[in-house]
Amino acid sequence: MMAEGNSTSLSLGLQKFYQPHRFFPSEKRIRDLVISGLRGTCILDAGCGKGWLSVCAWEEGFDVYSLDIAKNVIKESSFIFKEKDASIKLMRTSLLGMPFSDSSFDSIMCINVLEHIPEVNSAMSEMKRVLKKAGRLILVIPNGLTFGLFYDRVIYRLLATKTILSHVYKTSFSLTKHEISMLNLNEEEPIGHHQQFTIASIRKLLIEHGFKIVNIVNCWFLLPYLRSFWTLLGRESVATLERFDTRISEYAPSNLAAEWVVVCERSFE
Repeated sequence: MMAEGNSTSLSLGLQKFYQPHRFFPSEKRIRDLVISGLRGTCILDAGCGKGWLSVCAWEEGFDVYSLDIAKNVIKESSFIFKEKDASIKLMRTSLLGMPFSDSSFDSIMCINVLEHIPEVNSAMSEMKRVLKKAGRLILVIPNGLTFGLFYDRVIYRLLATKTILSHVYKTSFSLTKHEISMLNLNEEEPIGHHQQFTIASIRKLLIEHGFKIVNIVNCWFLLPYLRSFWTLLGRESVATLERFDTRISEYAPSNLAAEWVVVCERSFE
């Protein structure tokens, strides 16, 4: 169990796991869409980040393997797996050369990862290799036009935005003996977007690698901008706006959504 008084020293991403009913509405929606799309029992979380979806899948009874290449997030996910006493196999490795045999997994979840990989075709080929025939691949991908292009290339680079975010993320979060600073994370381990996806380019990528699309769901509309400043707006205000934003995204054209959940299956070839 978490030591008394330790919650203030944990990053906000980890604190949510000690308050399991305090997910933001957007995170709950992602969790529900991804977990409900999984098939079989053996699951790979490819690019697990802080491991929150790995924990959710493990809690649903799946046998979970998690990997990420970033040292800092591996520290956080390792910490939370230990605190939750979750029997999740965690390793630091690249999606471009995974240490698994062919057809090892029933399902793979790859959440907000592909846009960070320059060699995206190699990553897709490797995930197909370790996925069983007819196995599920579930992707969460930001819209390269509305989120990636406008937010990453315009909003995030404004001096006013950087000034605000420098105050929002100024705290260093302690994980036992490890210190993780959000301000230094990008300098130590660059995590910028290398790919800007559209619905058309996602479909083309999946078809080229032998995947059949089962479903594509809009996740949200203006959420990336709201979440950047949630500590200033307050949790409840952002949660309310997220619920409204989700309803908008359900009716918005896919090309205008900020992000998509894409469920697909590997072909039998």
